[in-house]
Amino acid sequence: MKKYLILLPITLVVLAFIAFFINKNTEIHKAEKELTHLKELSYELKQMFREHTSLLDSSHQSIDVNEVTASTKHLNYAINNYLDTLNDLNYDRLFRISKIINEKKTNLSFIYESIKKDKVMMNNSAIASIKSYEKYMKDKRIVSSSDKNFMIYLFKSTLNRSYKNVVRLNSSQNVDDLNTNIKLLQTTQKKLLDLEKDLKKNDITQEINSVILFAFQTSDELRAELDAIIFKLLVGSGVLLLFSLGIYAREINALAEMKRLKSELTEYVYALDNSAIISKTDLKGHITFVNDKFCDISGYEKEELFGKSHNIVRHPDMDAKVFEELWDSIKYGDIFQGTIKNLAKDGSAYYVETTVIPLHDENGKIDEYLSIRHDVTKFMENAS
Repeated sequence: MKKYLILLPITLVVLAFIAFFINKNTEIHKAEKELTHLKELSYELKQMFREHTSLLDSSHQSIDVNEVTASTKHLNYAINNYLDTLNDLNYDRLFRISKIINEKKTNLSFIYESIKKDKVMMNNSAIASIKSYEKYMKDKRIVSSSDKNFMIYLFKSTLNRSYKNVVRLNSSQNVDDLNTNIKLLQTTQKKLLDLEKDLKKNDITQEINSVILFAFQTSDELRAELDAIIFKLLVGSGVLLLFSLGIYAREINALAEMKRLKSELTEYVYALDNSAIISKTDLKGHITFVNDKFCDISGYEKEELFGKSHNIVRHPDMDAKVFEELWDSIKYGDIFQGTIKNLAKDGSAYYVETTVIPLHDENGKIDEYLSIRHDVTKFMENAS
């Protein structure tokens, strides 16, 4: 029973460790799944942001307003969903990045709208410039070489048209309409260049890359944590196993020793039972056990003795003080030794060298007395 009581807390510790591991393993796999999803969202958002930015490239003077509007709406929705995901993961680092992206998103909304308006304005100005140019062509006027080169740059790079018929016009001629449209083009182009700088300042690609890096690093840390838990579980299980084996080995040795002692005790009891007169009594002195030698020397059967007081074999010649001394000794746990004259059933007397030993229960209290006697009748008769 003792070994099971010892193994019970060990079993509980092992079960608690396993339960902790299962719970932690579930948490880590859940976190890894969330981080994997975050990485996928990050790559998708980065590609979407790149494609949307290309629609607003300042090298293209003409844009599809409807396409840009739809792309902006789609991108804002994706960014909002991305920010919700960052905040739901409950990491301080991601929360700080989320704040930066949210600020840039607000700035980008104004930048996108400004670029869209300015490019529409630039496209309209370019069309007005073409019309001005065609008007001057009909009037057979020519412009300076520098004006001609600017017109070629403007029309070829912006509107992707062929200008083989561009001719020199006299720069001294009235070209107010053309100059006005060109000035408006230049002003709008400068504004677009400034907006392009703002667009680069508010580029969220760097933050997205930081999120991706964080996701990879955190996944590695989670896997390392899980590996550490597995290692500790294996080490702990090994230690507990060795401890359990030690307890088991000790129990086996104790059991073997107990068997040896029991066998040895059996031999002692057998030797004692065959060499001495044995009896046991309860606390009141009533006989609870006698061996065959007791029956032989007293002349009583066992059935006649059980439950009777030891006074049944008390000889009237024995001084009462001897029995008072006997009880005073054994009731306090001491051993009594002395020679006592007893009376057999047939009325004959016999002498026994007596040793009375108090026996204790599991709580250390005396619960019975063991008497061991040796027949010394012949010795006492010869001595007298």
